[in-house]
Amino acid sequence: MRDELFESFPFGIIRIDSDNKIQRMNYYAKQLTHALDHESLEMLLSLKPKNDITSWSVANHQVALSVELFMVSGDSHRLLLLGLEPNFTSTLPPQFERALEDLTTDPEEIVLRIVNMISAATSFERFDLVRVNPHLRKYSYAYSIGLGIEGTLYAPYSQIRKTGLGWILETEAPQLSSSLQPESFSFSEDPLLYQTGFRSAMRVPILFGQEVIGAILLGGTRSLQFEIEDAYLINQISRHFSQAFYHSGIIEERSYHAIATSAFLHSIAGNLKDEHILDFLNDYCTQLQLATLLESIHLCLLDQEHQNQKLLVSSGKKFLQENEWKPLNKEIAEMLQVKSIVCYSLAHTQTQNTDELLNQGFTSILYAPIEHRENIVAALVAAAMDEKASSPHMSGLFKVATEQLSSIVAHLQGVPNAVPEPKPFLQSFKKTRKDPLQDQGTSGFSRIIGSSKIMQDTIQNAARAAQYDFPILITGETGTGKELLAKAIHQSSQVAQGPFIVVNSAAIPANLLESELFGYQEGAFSGGAKGGKPGKILLANRGTLFLDEIGELSPELQAKLLRVIQEQEVEPLGAIKPIPVKVRILSATHRDLSQMVEQGEFREDLFYRLNSIEVKIPPLRDRGQDILELAEHMLQFLAQSHGTPEKTLSPSAQGLLLKYTWPGNIRQLQNIINRLYVFVEDSVIHSKDLPPDLRVVETDKGNSEKEEIESLLAEFGGNKTALAQYLGITRTGLWKKLKRLGLQ
Repeated sequence: MRDELFESFPFGIIRIDSDNKIQRMNYYAKQLTHALDHESLEMLLSLKPKNDITSWSVANHQVALSVELFMVSGDSHRLLLLGLEPNFTSTLPPQFERALEDLTTDPEEIVLRIVNMISAATSFERFDLVRVNPHLRKYSYAYSIGLGIEGTLYAPYSQIRKTGLGWILETEAPQLSSSLQPESFSFSEDPLLYQTGFRSAMRVPILFGQEVIGAILLGGTRSLQFEIEDAYLINQISRHFSQAFYHSGIIEERSYHAIATSAFLHSIAGNLKDEHILDFLNDYCTQLQLATLLESIHLCLLDQEHQNQKLLVSSGKKFLQENEWKPLNKEIAEMLQVKSIVCYSLAHTQTQNTDELLNQGFTSILYAPIEHRENIVAALVAAAMDEKASSPHMSGLFKVATEQLSSIVAHLQGVPNAVPEPKPFLQSFKKTRKDPLQDQGTSGFSRIIGSSKIMQDTIQNAARAAQYDFPILITGETGTGKELLAKAIHQSSQVAQGPFIVVNSAAIPANLLESELFGYQEGAFSGGAKGGKPGKILLANRGTLFLDEIGELSPELQAKLLRVIQEQEVEPLGAIKPIPVKVRILSATHRDLSQMVEQGEFREDLFYRLNSIEVKIPPLRDRGQDILELAEHMLQFLAQSHGTPEKTLSPSAQGLLLKYTWPGNIRQLQNIINRLYVFVEDSVIHSKDLPPDLRVVETDKGNSEKEEIESLLAEFGGNKTALAQYLGITRTGLWKKLKRLGLQ
């Protein structure tokens, strides 16, 4: 742990070795122990857990201390934690306290916030954030980044076995392997970690309601990269965000079920007879494709006895032949072997099948097994021209979809080898659900909502710029929809059939960004995957690379990116010579790059290369009636995707939406609409239903945050659970806010 972070703890912390010798202590601990006599200090240093007791009180005539002890499996050190009050360890270093205060339960937001906190706590070369179902003993990935682990397969919703994850599920305690060596291997994955180049590992459970609901798994390429202080801090951080992580998981699962159920119900409405099963499945895939905006969804029957597969129905761009039994492709065979969803980035998986997909512009693919009575009878396959198909969100959704299809697909054993055309009544049924992709051709601009002149001018400028291969810089405040506009530009460009690869520079830890962006050759450094790894730039070859938050790149990476743009070649880490690449560069930022150039924070030559054409997205507050168009579209989409009646906004609620300044722009509007959709029971959303930040515009704008929260506390009769739910934050976050404002 870095010295400045170690010193930032708001209480005393002492690391002690197995001989009761002090290895390290912060300034706070020195101040507290200074008042102890020699005998009291020796007694303090000799404390060890007994009968599960890990906290004590130590006092003499000068000072009374509260003491807690922290130990972690796999490490012989102990941490002594010292404070002047009980429960002193409930407070974290200031940078983490602030990050936890406004913690929401939005699945994407909570994961990003956790990633940022763990990145601030320690350095690593691999980080997996997993969700755990302790009853089914299965896990899924919420986030994963870093060096690939040789000999493993990305298989979401896998069974938990006798691994490090299985150990923390049983013990509900963290585990630290500070020096990973063959003679000290503890778990089945340790040889693979060592073979890949990892030399230290840390596993921390996420506990909620006395159960393990997730885990933080970290890998490092240096021995002693993780210390007991790191394990303690990350363990404490996990305790603070566990409630939000748990509830975000519920929200995420509900969204998966809602989308899949909506597709199911839309499809089953006109397909109740056995002879309509194929029509039903065809329609189901169509509805699922519309809901997910994937480029292709296929459903394949499997014959494990003869190792064959056959395309049954499909929606979107086709890449498999129909009505013919073919030998299993390599990816489906791997899915059958692991009995789980498997996902692939196609550039990483070189087979005849993936080469054909790459040539058609696909970037990622997902295979989800459909089981019936413990036998895998079919596979639901999704392919995307970006990396969406390999995302944790899509894995969760397709897990639910395959569960819904199980019993229906099982009836197909005796169905003739034909895929009938949809019946006339099915054709009319399909028209009742709006296709978000209809009439747009290869263009995605029709998906951008907004009829205001300022937004239409922005769309027209972007559409003109899309026809040329110049780099485009998209600027605008956070949450204005820069990635959506970038994808629309790609879909209207000359490389629309190529991949669309997104790199969010702010969401990737700085020490991993170079290898993620440029890739590396085998042997480039300890921990590299066998055969190396192509970076995002190579994955975008013959397509578009979208660099979001370009202002976060380090000066070193700015220089390497400039070479890519100038020379149209990329040099992976450890490469002897550069590799030619043809890629369209789009970039985006909410920062003022010209000001960063003046301050020496951004290269001037790179700025002018990226800024050949600038497209500025206006903030939501300047778009007038677009606010209501967006809100109405969001409410319609939520009702459609969840299969519920539509909700509308009252005139008074519309007025408040138009008056508000929207500092978080469209992203903030989407979060508020989601919350209103869930918690407002009536079909009409009134002004009283809106969050306090929006309602305050019609009252006293000069009110301080403290006065507003005091007023809301009174309005809710002191019910903090209801108030936290109303504010869209966790109860823990509200407690921290009240404490900061002096209201606790």
